[in-house]
Amino acid sequence: MKDGRQYPSPEYKTLFNSIPGGVQQCLNDEYFTLIEVNQGFIDMFGFGWDEIGERFQYRFIEMIHPDDRQSVLDEVSEQLKSGEKSSQSYRVLCRDGSCKWVMDNARLISTDGEEQLLCVMMDVTETRNAREELRLSLERHRIIMDQTTDIIFEWNMLADTMIYSANWGKKFGYEPVHERILESLKLRSHIHPDDLHRFQQLIADARSGKPYSTDEFRIQDAKGNFIWCRIRATDQYDASGNPIKAVGVITDIDKEKRLIDNLKYRAERDALTGLYNREETVTQIRCHLQDRPECCGALFMIDTDNFKQVNDSQGHLFGDAVLAELASGMKRLTRGSDIVGRIGGDEFTVFLKDVPDRKLAKRKAELFLDMFRHLFEDEKQNIAFSCSIGVAMYPEDGSDFQSLYHCADLALYQAKSRGKNQYVIYEPGQSVPVQQSAFSSLGAAIDSDERGTGTTGDLANYVFQILYDTKDIDQAINLILEIVGKRFDVSRAYIFENSDDGKYSYNTYEWCNAGITPEKENLQQIPYADLEGYENLFGENAIFYCRDIHALAPSQVALFERQGIRSTLQCAIRSEDESFRGFVGFDECTGTRLWTKDEIAILSLVSQLLTTFLQKKRATDRDRQLAVQLNTILDVQDAYIYAIRRDTYELLYLNHKTKELALSAKPGMPCYKAFFRKEEPCEKCPLRQGGPNEIYNPIYNVWTKVHVTPMHWGDSPALLLSCYDITEYKKMEK
Repeated sequence: MKDGRQYPSPEYKTLFNSIPGGVQQCLNDEYFTLIEVNQGFIDMFGFGWDEIGERFQYRFIEMIHPDDRQSVLDEVSEQLKSGEKSSQSYRVLCRDGSCKWVMDNARLISTDGEEQLLCVMMDVTETRNAREELRLSLERHRIIMDQTTDIIFEWNMLADTMIYSANWGKKFGYEPVHERILESLKLRSHIHPDDLHRFQQLIADARSGKPYSTDEFRIQDAKGNFIWCRIRATDQYDASGNPIKAVGVITDIDKEKRLIDNLKYRAERDALTGLYNREETVTQIRCHLQDRPECCGALFMIDTDNFKQVNDSQGHLFGDAVLAELASGMKRLTRGSDIVGRIGGDEFTVFLKDVPDRKLAKRKAELFLDMFRHLFEDEKQNIAFSCSIGVAMYPEDGSDFQSLYHCADLALYQAKSRGKNQYVIYEPGQSVPVQQSAFSSLGAAIDSDERGTGTTGDLANYVFQILYDTKDIDQAINLILEIVGKRFDVSRAYIFENSDDGKYSYNTYEWCNAGITPEKENLQQIPYADLEGYENLFGENAIFYCRDIHALAPSQVALFERQGIRSTLQCAIRSEDESFRGFVGFDECTGTRLWTKDEIAILSLVSQLLTTFLQKKRATDRDRQLAVQLNTILDVQDAYIYAIRRDTYELLYLNHKTKELALSAKPGMPCYKAFFRKEEPCEKCPLRQGGPNEIYNPIYNVWTKVHVTPMHWGDSPALLLSCYDITEYKKMEK
């Protein structure tokens, strides 16, 4: 007896301590005064019986976390009003200063007329932490979704319904179609008519089970404007592998698309006339002829007569106006499908498609000559102006561009030799004196396959094609810096990119001319705070031009002097919100340099091209980084997560928790061998129809509750398994 109470027998105490988990018996009073605890209780919280008395006076309420005490008292009281049982979760203080979450299942008993509670407690800290982490993870995803401008959609193929995130209304200004999606595409689609067939193909791909589909379309907003968007969709499948849903993202790429289209236009076009430049003219004609068109065509080589006299007598500005007017006249006499280009200073090329015979080619040549003769007769200057034309017919004079060009060039020479202001259509056997040498400025470039060394348009087009076609953007940028650096004979060409917070700048690409010391390694994490408003050096046109660096602020002069720079030309890199993200630069270290207007124009255009494709690369890099982060999220989940190939049971992916449990498991192994050391699939496999969702693994003595999700791994059907540890719950059941 102690304080009038009788101690239990040894047999009772042995049974009491054998109950799994923490067990305590207490009075049903305001303190839950402890009468007895088992060894599991002591092991769970770390306090011995005497220590509980000294520290808490055997009052269990004092061991409960202060924030949970009142709710525990209220819940126990409320639940016992309707029965003899109480169940709830709360936190209990531990000896090491931490807290543990417990699931407390209590029963009201009566001993000698005194109400007592017999409580069995299970440690659910890991489960609560996992649920909290999942809640936070979902909250993070919700925050991300609220902040992004992307539109998330989910298409239920079976019901033919679509749901969208709220960003649709923000982006397009109207409520989208939610039901009978396939029917609405035919009746009132908001997709641009020219893009509708590709959108329908994306829908068909998703319905056929293609795991991943992407394309770019124009979608109309409430004001009638079409916005370029990129749509990416991923299929979800039922247990039989049939597609049932498509989940995806709609991203606004309108600015990016229009910028690239504008840059492509500028790279292809002659700045003065708006016609194709030399490089693009050749490319367009060659591409057309490579398709082996059945209809005939005609190549016109057009050269102005005595144009130098116009420049000398009226000035170069007037000469430019004449060329622009010539180009406008040629465009009026040709169709949109024809190819019209300026290939030299005062030389033009026209390729007319679908010209059935020489008779029509002659008629077109006469119209050109008549237009040239009367182009300026209404002007006060009363300029007498004419051109000479050489014509070659496809395919009789040549089936490829080189052959056609050669014949047209011979005919042009004949027209010039016969007194100019006329046309000549090439006839087989037509020859030309040896004195004629590369009459057209186009000839040398074609014969040598020269690229990127001609006019401003040629170089820009060359740069664009390198960036557009490359699979290695880093290699392409380094190549372009070298080409441009040599073309303009600069000392150093480079790119600086800002840190995410904009406080530092990093030299990420660099090319140096012969004899110039590389500075890339010395120019990492340069703080803008030390450079006295460096961003302000770039004007409204995003250009910073400095003939003599000694005119700059002292800190900026010091930076340039350390690199041996005397003159510099830099073009700002700006993001979509116009924030300063770095710059492309060209330095002169051998002396001061006066940059011409043409040099500034072409280097600015090249910088824009580099910037556009570089920012696209950085966005791709961020997507890859996000994939790594998502993989990290899987690794920290409190579940065994792995993916297997559906038909072979081959492991495709294991998260960190799975690898820790099954140290020998590796991708490529069948799951039954990796986890159960068997040579064939398990009889009670959760992947089979009607298979159990609770599995016991005797190798690791672990019970798991299995959740199976069909998916695709590449082009192969696969399954994602999430296995939650329920071992402790199973022990309680027993």
